[in-house]
Amino acid sequence: MFLSIDAQTSIKGKIVDKATQQPIEFVDIILSNSSLEYPKGTITDVDGNFEMLLKKGFYVLKGLYVGKELISKDIEIIDKDIDLGVILVENFQQLDEVIITSKKKLIERKIDRLVFNVENSSNASQGDALEVLRVTPGVRVQNDQITMIGKSNLQVMINDKIVQLSQEELTNVLKSIASEDIKNIEVITTPPAKYEASGNSGLINIILKQAIKDSWNMQLRSSYLQRAYATGSGGASFNFNKDKLSIATSVNYRDGVYYQEQDDYAYFPDGLWYTSSPFKGKFKGMNARIDLNYKVSSKWEMGAQYLHNNSNSYYTDAPYTPVFDYNTNEIIRSLQSEGTAKFNPELHSLNYNNEVKLDTLGRKLILNLDYFTFKNPDKRTYNGTSTIQNPFSEQFYKGVNANMQDVTNMSAKLDMEYPLNWVHLSFGGKISNSKSINDVSFFNSGLVDNPIINMPISQNDFEYTEDVQALYLSLNKKFGEKWSIQLGLRLEATQTNSASNNLNFSAKNAYTKLFPTFYVSYNATEHSNFSFNYSKRIQRPSFFELNPNIYFANPFQTIEGNAFLQPAFIDNFELTNTYKNFVTKLYYSYEDNLFSQVPLADSDTNIIRFTNENFINTQRFGISENYSFNKIEWWSNNNSIDINYSKSEFYLEEEQDDQEGLNATISTYNDFNLNADKTFILGINYWYNFPGLNGVYKTKSASSLSLALQYFLLNNNLNISIRGNDLFKSSAERNESRVNGVLQTARYYYDSRSFQLSISYKFGNKNISAKRHNTGNNNERSRTGN
Repeated sequence: MFLSIDAQTSIKGKIVDKATQQPIEFVDIILSNSSLEYPKGTITDVDGNFEMLLKKGFYVLKGLYVGKELISKDIEIIDKDIDLGVILVENFQQLDEVIITSKKKLIERKIDRLVFNVENSSNASQGDALEVLRVTPGVRVQNDQITMIGKSNLQVMINDKIVQLSQEELTNVLKSIASEDIKNIEVITTPPAKYEASGNSGLINIILKQAIKDSWNMQLRSSYLQRAYATGSGGASFNFNKDKLSIATSVNYRDGVYYQEQDDYAYFPDGLWYTSSPFKGKFKGMNARIDLNYKVSSKWEMGAQYLHNNSNSYYTDAPYTPVFDYNTNEIIRSLQSEGTAKFNPELHSLNYNNEVKLDTLGRKLILNLDYFTFKNPDKRTYNGTSTIQNPFSEQFYKGVNANMQDVTNMSAKLDMEYPLNWVHLSFGGKISNSKSINDVSFFNSGLVDNPIINMPISQNDFEYTEDVQALYLSLNKKFGEKWSIQLGLRLEATQTNSASNNLNFSAKNAYTKLFPTFYVSYNATEHSNFSFNYSKRIQRPSFFELNPNIYFANPFQTIEGNAFLQPAFIDNFELTNTYKNFVTKLYYSYEDNLFSQVPLADSDTNIIRFTNENFINTQRFGISENYSFNKIEWWSNNNSIDINYSKSEFYLEEEQDDQEGLNATISTYNDFNLNADKTFILGINYWYNFPGLNGVYKTKSASSLSLALQYFLLNNNLNISIRGNDLFKSSAERNESRVNGVLQTARYYYDSRSFQLSISYKFGNKNISAKRHNTGNNNERSRTGN
């Protein structure tokens, strides 16, 4: 493939103070001629160098320093590159300090993202990155869980580098970043072509202020969390930056007990089957991270990252299932079970990266090499009795399900930024290989008349491999001061292979898809911007959703994956208006061939089989509004509302009616400064989800009220916070579905009502921030659940 562009010639030079022979930084180099609509320009670097690309012609070259003209030359550009060499400046006087008093808008709109200028928000004075995200337009933080309005998932970047951690580990990283160290936050609802096309996801990019050289800092933190049971956690972060080397490390540890309530109702023809399944889990977990970055030269940086996650969990439950007669409301049958589950997942991840600046025009090459391994041995046991009241009879059941999952991934990713005189060009590619192996051993007795003594174990295996090759190209062009357009194309080829020797099946699949992105932006006035974007996305199944092995919860309930799951494809359209502190968005999405877990109930056997199927096509129309208020010194406020209408068509073999209706959610986040120094802060946050639809489920309303007090001492280095979450225990999930003519309802409560006391202390230079790296296999790691 050949790319033809207008021939351009390079012109370069170096600006030096004649008296001191020192290079002059920050000189504006401007070239103009009569044929240019706008002059071309650049800025000299720390060594006084500059370089530009121009077409043939006559130009006037000027060098300006804080508005003062230092040089002026007439230049003729011909076919050969021009090196002006050293340009000496006489009578140069450098300013001791330049103070810029102009203030950026709180909210800005770029062509492919919304920019929240934290420096201009009262929330930037105290707190951490997680607190700032609470008031960022389009972002929601609930119980330290970060979501983006209108997106099923998201990824967080720091200085354009994706931080692919579990939700808990990401929360710890964000809590270690002081809000006063944040310059701005970029909300990217439609990721450009250079990012993965997988998932209906968005990106949050946290831009930090420039780190101070030759300095370090450290943070120690501890937390006590009281829910139904207690949990303790502790951690430390250390950042170091000296000369050419920067280091960022963190370690966190948790030890506690988790509790969950689960109530299921199945309305079978012979009676109402109600299952109460409270369970209690003990867990211990540790995660560690180290980032190394070394500046080999002024144009070459290299780095490495290592991540390690390990946890050990042990759960017990005692599900009780009475079956009620519809006429008498008496118990006609019951199941009493006891179960245990043990998990010990462990993740090791390595990344090696290089960034090479090719010139002073912004051209650079970025290479990422990645490898990770994820292992998760888990074992679940259950046993119990089934009792029929009239005539009285008793039967027994017992079972065990064990699985050793081993997931590995290797990937290489290459990105090129290549700005030209007339367009900003970026292109690159990625190759990835993933392999998931599951060794399963199981026993299920079914209902038998005598207690089970022997458990002959059966073996199953399942292996899944996936290869993905991707290429992308993106072009960005401005037209005057008001219009800008960005086009992107990403081509992905995928080959998958699923196989199980014991189940005697194999399945291969291969497909190549093109994923376009398109953006157009119009700056109507200084305070108003209109933008439109379109993207096509792919949603691949996670590795555990593809595992066909069956897990028995009891003789009447099974859970299994589906090796024949296909990816889903999503088309997204967004029209956004940003006016001062208001952000209004109209959106439409079409989700084709979506997969989801579905409860398939058999009214003849009373067995409910939870499995994953491709069976949904969904259209969604919506409008969202976000308003940030910060006009009062002691009060900052962020409000959002999202309303959408969805229509889902189902094509299950089992009977299932299509669904359509409204979904809506509202939220408000408020911070009140209780003293003049802004060291004592009260937070009041509330959200409410209206009844709505989610796949085959009709969801009920849910809400949460949270209060928080933060106190900063010792020059803001010591932070003490007290939080109360879900004070009225109103965030439980409630839903209902009707599949194959059987009505099912459920309530799930995830122990969200809590009290938390946290203490953190920072010392060293708290403004330092070592560089964190993007990696090339973020999407693959996220599909393991870590």
